[in-house]
Amino acid sequence: MKPLLYLALALIAAAPAMGQEPILRNGQSFALRLAGVPQEDQVALSQSYTISDGGTIKLLYLPEMKAAGLRPSQLARNIEAAYRSAQIYTKPNIVITLGEAAGVQRYVSVLGEVNQRRSVNYTPGLTIFDVIAQSGGFSDFADPKKVKLTRGGKVSYHDLRKTSSKDNVTLQPNDIVTVPARGLFGR
Repeated sequence: MKPLLYLALALIAAAPAMGQEPILRNGQSFALRLAGVPQEDQVALSQSYTISDGGTIKLLYLPEMKAAGLRPSQLARNIEAAYRSAQIYTKPNIVITLGEAAGVQRYVSVLGEVNQRRSVNYTPGLTIFDVIAQSGGFSDFADPKKVKLTRGGKVSYHDLRKTSSKDNVTLQPNDIVTVPARGLFGR
């Protein structure tokens, strides 16, 4: 009976330490999953992120925000609050996962005038043409001469009218490719 009592006391004493969340640090990767927002934005934001050397992360529609030094649940609540205070989403729900789940799946998001907006699994060597093809190609309203690539908060534009285009760049995890609609009468 005494060994069981000692085991129970040891487990009770260890419970706070075992349930404690780790503190996020520079260079650490995590998976972020977003719910409670439009499907297109869920696809664009639900990805793996890496905390910069400066201790920050950059999310769609938000300025860089501090991540290092926080626990995952604190960061999730801070992100939710930032989206609400910027009046971007009213009820975002963020879940942050560390460890194996954070590094297994990496994506490139494809938005705008493609036949199927989606996240494409990242593989080394993946190009803009590859993700557009995997998204069903350009829609009838696409403007392939102004395809936007968002990488780490920086935006570049690419002309993809020719399949041999020098603008068919190799992508990186968490890139967002947005195909705009062409103007009135194809302009």
